[in-house]
Amino acid sequence: MYGWRARVGSISASVTDIFPYEWYKIVPEGITLRQTTLAIIQVKEKDLNEARERIEAVALAVAREGTDVMVLGGAPMVYMQGPGADRALSDRITQVTGVPTISNQTAMMDALRALGCEKILLATPHDQATNEKLKRFLEGSGFQVRGMGGMGLIKNAEINQITRQQAYHFVKNTFREHRDQEIEGILMPCANWPTSLLASKWEVDLGIPVVTSNLAKIWAVLKTLEIRDVIRGFGRLLEQPR
Repeated sequence: MYGWRARVGSISASVTDIFPYEWYKIVPEGITLRQTTLAIIQVKEKDLNEARERIEAVALAVAREGTDVMVLGGAPMVYMQGPGADRALSDRITQVTGVPTISNQTAMMDALRALGCEKILLATPHDQATNEKLKRFLEGSGFQVRGMGGMGLIKNAEINQITRQQAYHFVKNTFREHRDQEIEGILMPCANWPTSLLASKWEVDLGIPVVTSNLAKIWAVLKTLEIRDVIRGFGRLLEQPR
């Protein structure tokens, strides 16, 4: 068994190769990922509501196969319900499955707090309407969103096609547009675009911490599992003690 230290259940929003690829590039040896999906096609209310209705069944299927901790993707279905919905969902899945469960949205916010980032820039692949909902959620959770930018995408299949070059320059340009807003950190939600392996590059170029969806999930999972390896080369979040 390759997961001799831990096996992690992951429920993603859609079919993706991004998170598994980044996971195995970053995590220490002996921690495997057991990936399944909610099959969300578009970041639209109808699709998100349908995913919310089936998440318990999907989580139970993952738990039955054996997992030490579970992480929930599909953050838009959480933040569209307002502050506190992230912890309510993870608590519900923990109770149903008996497996410690972490919401991606909770992981991102906890990571920002761990880095001392209250005044943040939001850079996403999403459209303006989705960004506005996330902004309200974050501000209702104690953060100040000092600026935001989105690539305007709705379909997860299109988000999955973003190149590293496109992501790198989009985030850098978004920061330049808002650099006078006393930004303390950048949040990049969505597990389905290639950002985590670029985090250290942005931190060097822009001079502030970066939290991506997948880095936050990895950080939260390792913290929950009490795995203390220091992971270098992927940004400040994973380099600090957990």
